[in-house]
Amino acid sequence: MNTLTSKLATAFLLLAIVLFAIFQGYRGLSEGYRTESAYEFQIARYCNTEGLLVRTEEPIQKSPGGHVRYLLEEGEKFRGDTPIAQVFSSQEAAETAARQETVKEEKDLLTAIQRSTDTSKTADVETLNKEISLTLRQLTQCAGAKDMEAVAQTHMALVEKIGRQQLATGQNTGFGERIRELDQELSGGGGGEKVYSSQIGYFSRYVDGYEEQYTPDMLEKLDIPTLEGMLEKGYPADTASFGKSVTDFTWYYATIIPQESVEFFYVGAKVELAFMGSGEQTVPGKVVQLRAGEDGRALAVIQSTSITADTVSHRTANVKISFRNYKGLRISQKALRILDGEKGVYVKSGYSVKFKKVDILYTGLDYYLCQIQYGSSDQLSLFDEVIVEGTDLYDGKPIDP
Repeated sequence: MNTLTSKLATAFLLLAIVLFAIFQGYRGLSEGYRTESAYEFQIARYCNTEGLLVRTEEPIQKSPGGHVRYLLEEGEKFRGDTPIAQVFSSQEAAETAARQETVKEEKDLLTAIQRSTDTSKTADVETLNKEISLTLRQLTQCAGAKDMEAVAQTHMALVEKIGRQQLATGQNTGFGERIRELDQELSGGGGGEKVYSSQIGYFSRYVDGYEEQYTPDMLEKLDIPTLEGMLEKGYPADTASFGKSVTDFTWYYATIIPQESVEFFYVGAKVELAFMGSGEQTVPGKVVQLRAGEDGRALAVIQSTSITADTVSHRTANVKISFRNYKGLRISQKALRILDGEKGVYVKSGYSVKFKKVDILYTGLDYYLCQIQYGSSDQLSLFDEVIVEGTDLYDGKPIDP
């Protein structure tokens, strides 16, 4: 009996030793790996710059010869039969003409509302009340921002909505009396000699004397030292000039890119240009030239065909250049593996290792951004535990939980 007990004890001891050895071996195989969660990350790539605006442009050969009231906005397209401005003998006459223009706009608006006999055109009262409240808020915001052009436009929109509300509710059966008052105001003053130009293009009052010197042709040989010298100059507007015509809708922005942002730029890259201090409006552009300097910086020339007041009214400008934003799952570059020609990563999946494919969108200094996939068990998913460091990894390998 003692012999049997001794044999059993020995057998259990040997079994325990074998199991412990297996456990230690299993631990040895599964030790030495480190994981990081795959998380969503967005890269907003931009560069704040100062640069030179280059256009094909010609000064308009006209002499103001009096008090000028311009009829075109900055960047507005015109042709030979488009009146550019009116010239008046005095400031008072010019202000009267400006007032009459507003009066005529109001008269035309009220006349159009009064002629609208179809009640469906006045809309329902509840909708009109909401639109009036919204327009009043917009008018307040425009006034607060001191945007006089927007104030004028919003004011006319408010007049229209209030007029339609009065017709819809029966508070007013017509605007005959108000129209007669406006007619009376229009009967006095006016005049002014209209000015035309045989040139065709986009109008700007800004003339600095470099219109014929700074042309697109010079950009082919432009280097960083030369551009630096150009940016140091002042370009005050010539107040004695009448204005200019930008005769080609293609224009260029030349700037010096700091070393830390050069990696973003390449010929053909599409960008967005935002002029500092001009609100949130942006214009699209494309990098058409890129020349490296000796100090790690680069000269970039960006081309655009979008005309705005900013693009015709400055010689130099501070511009924020933005590139395409990337959003995806961020993983360490150490985690990337290639299995059967497919790029992917090993992830901890329960008690085993699983290989998941990745589609790389962007390469950073020490990381990748991968396409976010939904509903695919074979693709990397949000919050997957990615194995960053480990040896002897293979798909299906058992690991400790």
